[in-house]
Amino acid sequence: MRLEEMKLQTSPFLEGYLQADLDVARFFDYQKPYDKQEWMKRLQELKRHPFPRKELTDYLVSYNEKIGSSNKTMNTIQKLNNPETVTVVGGQQAGLLTGPLLVIYKCISIIQLAKQAEKELGVPVIPVFWIAGEDHDMDEINHIMLPKNNTAKKTSLKAASAIKSSASLWKWNPDDVKPWISEVFRSFGETAYTQDFKMETERILEESDSIVTFFAKLITKWFSEEGLVLLDSGDPEYKKIQTPYLKKMIMNNPKIDEAFRAQSKELNKLGFNDPIEIQPDNAHLFYTKNDERILLFRDGSNFTSKEKDFTISVNQLLVEADMHPERFSNNVVTRPLMQEFLLPTLSFIAGPGEIAYWATLRKVFYLFDRKMPILTPRLSVTLVPERTNRLLEEKGLEVIQVLEKGTETYKREWFEENRPVETNEAVQTVKAEMKDSYSKLIKLAQVIDENLLPVTEKNLDRIFSEIEYIEKKMEQRLRKKVKVPLAQYDEIMLDLKPTGVLQERVWNVYQYMNESGPELINQLVQYPFTFNEKHKILYL
Repeated sequence: MRLEEMKLQTSPFLEGYLQADLDVARFFDYQKPYDKQEWMKRLQELKRHPFPRKELTDYLVSYNEKIGSSNKTMNTIQKLNNPETVTVVGGQQAGLLTGPLLVIYKCISIIQLAKQAEKELGVPVIPVFWIAGEDHDMDEINHIMLPKNNTAKKTSLKAASAIKSSASLWKWNPDDVKPWISEVFRSFGETAYTQDFKMETERILEESDSIVTFFAKLITKWFSEEGLVLLDSGDPEYKKIQTPYLKKMIMNNPKIDEAFRAQSKELNKLGFNDPIEIQPDNAHLFYTKNDERILLFRDGSNFTSKEKDFTISVNQLLVEADMHPERFSNNVVTRPLMQEFLLPTLSFIAGPGEIAYWATLRKVFYLFDRKMPILTPRLSVTLVPERTNRLLEEKGLEVIQVLEKGTETYKREWFEENRPVETNEAVQTVKAEMKDSYSKLIKLAQVIDENLLPVTEKNLDRIFSEIEYIEKKMEQRLRKKVKVPLAQYDEIMLDLKPTGVLQERVWNVYQYMNESGPELINQLVQYPFTFNEKHKILYL
């Protein structure tokens, strides 16, 4: 493997965060995520607060046993009983076949930063992946993207139910999923690794009662030997630990919303848009009734659904938090807060969008005498397979050029330089001669009847249209002669920057392992990446 780094163009807010710009830094408690001194400050802050270490350890042991974690992971979990132990946390929804590549990079970021922090700080640091199993947006996780007809095509798994239940509760029949698995691996193309991957994936599928379990088992397969600890935020057993913190959120609900709104207004004053939608009286909590996840809104002394077809009082909600904490879940505002209550988080591994929405939460944390953890941008990587690298060399292109400008300009330049026949000059000459000759007809028409002038002009346009038609046909024939070279530019673009966005947001890791082999993830997790603001380009 060979590594290059580049500075990507980012949003003004993210750029300000990476550069510790004062206007942006004011929204965070720790402004220098790569500074050891900030880590030391965070350690001292965490010592101020108690955490449910025993309950958390018991849950994590039970859950990670269920998903088949290694002995190393199980031993890592036990370190949580040590009051000195802290965590590096990151999370994502449970995508099929692990979802887009960025999920893999989050896992690697969590593992590598935890190792680095443990070495530099001299305290145990546990890598934790928080599966957002309580999320109900199936459209975001029930598919992967596959390259087809020179674009990225969504290949979806049909939902078992239209009810908006948490992903962790979305049960499935593995036999219904197998045809989807077969279609996906067939689309990857047959290699020496395809059948082994398919058989192993189907075996894990048979052991998985839900999309979240399937995701967890796959992540465990690839990262458990690195000690990565998984938790499912939608797991009813995990919710049992949350009761006292849920009650805090219910009792302080208006203040949470007020703090969130106040912080959002400060962002607006600096010209930044709201990274989280603001809705009047949003309680920032979900309640599950009849397996459906309902976002709560405050209505006087009660809480209601948005449509007001469900109402529950504050006292009833507090009783529910005691008796049935599994019926509650957090939204984007309260999830980071719940994480802060439960885990001694040294650093949170965040993507660009996450850093933006965390900027609205500082006052929410302060409401509970807490500080936000250090936000460390996750590793951002573009993989360059051998075939793509060969094409780049043939075209004299660099990956950086493609990521910055795409390939269309270079494609047009190549075509202009390599077109076998020049048509444009001849067509323009014919048009000029035709116009000159046709002017005689126009003059004659004017002499006969001035009302004929519009007709003659329209006729000239029609003649030009026919000339342009034959020009287009000639161009098509010419392009066929250079079709393969031109298509190679599209192939480069499709691999490195599909649909105009970074590869990591679109393609799945199995697409690359199918070509490079099962050692790819281990090679990536062992690669000595540096945490900085630069995008990584890795040649396979």
